Amino acid sequence: MLTVTFIRHGQSTDNVRHVWAGWADAPLSQRGKAQAEALGAYFSQTIFTKIYASPLKRAATTAAFVLAAQPAPQPPHDFTIESVKEQNFGVAEGKPWCSPDNRISKSLSEYMSEGKYPTPGPGECFTDGESDKDLAVRATRAVDEVVMPHVRSATRAGRAEHIALVSHGLCIGALICALLKRDSGNVAPTREYSGMQNTAWTRVVIKMQDVADSTPIDFTDEDTHSLIVTVMDFGRADHLVKLKLNAGGTGKIAYDPKQRDIRAFFSGAAKTVATKRYESDARDVIDRERKN
Repeated sequence: MLTVTFIRHGQSTDNVRHVWAGWADAPLSQRGKAQAEALGAYFSQTIFTKIYASPLKRAATTAAFVLAAQPAPQPPHDFTIESVKEQNFGVAEGKPWCSPDNRISKSLSEYMSEGKYPTPGPGECFTDGESDKDLAVRATRAVDEVVMPHVRSATRAGRAEHIALVSHGLCIGALICALLKRDSGNVAPTREYSGMQNTAWTRVVIKMQDVADSTPIDFTDEDTHSLIVTVMDFGRADHLVKLKLNAGGTGKIAYDPKQRDIRAFFSGAAKTVATKRYESDARDVIDRERKN
């Protein structure tokens, strides 16, 4: 049996700017550092077999805090998994998100020609970027390259394995859907697994059908086995309950591991907006954290 704990990265400096943030490599904000520290403490007694992460700073740094809090000997890790990066927004990276004008019919390319970047429709993408379908293909590849080897090794040894995978909101949703499509019941996901706040986590359990958890079996990588895929938790953020909104300093200030004091503060607060798929994940809106 394999348990996968998907973790969304801590708040980045781009999160509070309300811009399209996919492959743009913004660091954690000071609040993001505080979130990641709280997350590491929360999982300090959860023994991971291995910890994986996207190479983007906001994910890799979050994963480093989780790793640092693991008891000795610390598990192996790989923070260079390109296939679990966020959706690439191409020319829109770093540009403000905008709402489409519903009074008129206008294509995405027409909006881009005006320097505006609203949410792409299904199958659409910004120039030089990825569509949701492109992301789904990449997520399927990530499942094959990262998750399935652990399913096979755990089953062969008749043991339980538990991996952590630190990624990004939209990518995590695509990864979960890619796993659910492999469930032997052939049941399509009934919801979109999106809207996770920063450092929230989701847990998925994967088992080979008709194989006892403690019984080792021998098979090749080419052998086909039916899987049982179960989402056990989604969007859990217990570790943030006691974290104050301003914990760790102003969100717009980047976390610098060499910096001990915050000597400058930026004024202004993030504007509250409606939470939608791209708004909550791509723009990384933090409205939910305001309730903590």
